This record gives sequence, C-alpha cells and structure tokens, in this order.
Amino acid sequence: MKVLFIGNSYTYFNDLPSLFAKICRENGFEAEADSVTAGGYTLEQFLLPDNENGIKARALLADKKYDYVVLQEQSVRPASDPELFFSAVRGLTELINKNGAKPVLYETWARADGSAVLTELGWDGDTMQEKLRNSYEKAAKDNGALVVYAGERLREAYKRGEDVYDPDGSHPSPLGSKTAAEEFFRTLTASNAKE
Repeated sequence: MKVLFIGNSYTYFNDLPSLFAKICRENGFEAEADSVTAGGYTLEQFLLPDNENGIKARALLADKKYDYVVLQEQSVRPASDPELFFSAVRGLTELINKNGAKPVLYETWARADGSAVLTELGWDGDTMQEKLRNSYEKAAKDNGALVVYAGERLREAYKRGEDVYDPDGSHPSPLGSKTAAEEFFRTLTASNAKE
C-alpha cells in the first residue's frame, strides 16, 4: 500500500505517516508513506502554481503511483470557511484521480476546551467537531473520497480523559498521533481489502 500525505503540522507532528506505516508493518501489511507538509498550510496553497510544496506534491503525483492520497486541511478552515475547503479538495482530487489513487480526507479535531480559538469563534469543542465532521463528509461525498475519522477518535479519547493534545491544545500529543494513525490503519486496510 503506497500512501501520500499532503497537509501541515497535524500530519508532521510526531511523524504520523511513519506511525501509520509502522502500525501497518506490525499487523502484517506492507505500507510505504510519503508526505508533503508545511506548517499552517491550507490545501489551497498546494494548488498555487508557484508554491514550492505544491510543486513537490504535483511532482510526486506525476512520477509515482499511489493507492491513496491523504488530504489534511488547515485545522479550522473546514469549520469556519467550508467553501474554501471544498474548492481546494475538488482541485486536488482532480490531480489524485489522474494518478489513479483514491482520495482520502483526514478529518481533524476540535481544539481542546478553553482554547482561545473556540472562544474567539463562539464555539465549544463539540460544536467545532460537528462542523468539521459535516464538512469532511460533504467533501468526501462530492469527490468520491474516503474519510478517516481521526478527529472523532481523538475527541472521544479526550472526553475519556486521555492525554491526546499537545500542551498548546491544538496539535496532537504522541498519544494523539498514535490514535490518528490507528484510525488510518483501520480505514485504509478495510478499504484496501474491498478493492
């Protein structure tokens, strides 16, 4: 299974692609994970013709065949500006389809309770999570993509009192990234078995 991850720090914190590949190997699945990430990036930035990371992602998609290409949007955008998110997913899905890979959307999580971002937006964590889930599901339906519900799993773990957030209340802790990687493993191996 060859997987390309495109995203930002929610992907590169604790090296999620490597964690995913390691969990695959531990469970008897061969997996190779590449990534193109940059801190704070939106998916829209990867579509800009002169963006160095966009150029790198497009080159990988042109030169190497993947089974899955994971798209991870900036953490607030699908909830606060869904139309910008939908537009970027459409553009990137066109490139993914040309590669022959299946698009995969990495649903991220709400900020931790008490976050300044939540206060600023007038949301609680459950409201933000619902907005994220709804946007990821719509984008998946519109583009024939899979959704990896990493955000749902992380939020559930958080509500159980597990230490899944970095101290910044946004990024994943090592346990948070492991939780996300396990959800990637479950979703992609189940999808791979059906194909």
